[in-house]
Amino acid sequence: MTDKLSKAEKRRRRKEEKAQAQKAKSVKLSSNVENLGTKTVKIAPIPDLNLKIVKVQEEPSRAKSVYIPSEEAFSIACNLTWCTTRSDVEGEWSWQEQRRWTEEEWQTQILPNFSLLEKSTWSEILFEQKTPARGNRSVPKHHSQELTTLLQEAQDRWIEIGLEEYDTAFRFRFTGTIRAWGIRLQGHFYLIWWERYHQIYPV
Repeated sequence: MTDKLSKAEKRRRRKEEKAQAQKAKSVKLSSNVENLGTKTVKIAPIPDLNLKIVKVQEEPSRAKSVYIPSEEAFSIACNLTWCTTRSDVEGEWSWQEQRRWTEEEWQTQILPNFSLLEKSTWSEILFEQKTPARGNRSVPKHHSQELTTLLQEAQDRWIEIGLEEYDTAFRFRFTGTIRAWGIRLQGHFYLIWWERYHQIYPV
């Protein structure tokens, strides 16, 4: 009987100890909750924004510029190419000159002259090939020419064959009074008229 009481007593004591421990734990938790109101939250200081200043240039410098070659610069560096796809070879001029060239003219004048020019760049054609002029001057041998400076008959024919969108022709000067008239588009020359007697642009 004594052993049973001892066991019961032990159980009672363990129960009391457990209750006390639980009570102590509750007190501790309660104390922690109360202390939350007294703790301060640490905030990192805000950096001084005046220490570093980003410099923005209000206006870009004009000291340096990017060079972009123009279309004209590209074309004069190219060698001449040419064709007769738009040539006006129908009928004749009022001074009885046929617009169509002969086979002999093609073989002995047109083809050799343009074959030689194919070896030159447009820069060489425009700026290096000169011909003597009055007053000890020299002028470009081959050059552009405003359509309005041509004979009125040539101006009318130019429009008649559908070239009204071009207000400038290009003229090649060959031996004597022989001229080749056409359109220069970038590095390509379209031969329009092969002229023998220098009547399209009278001087």
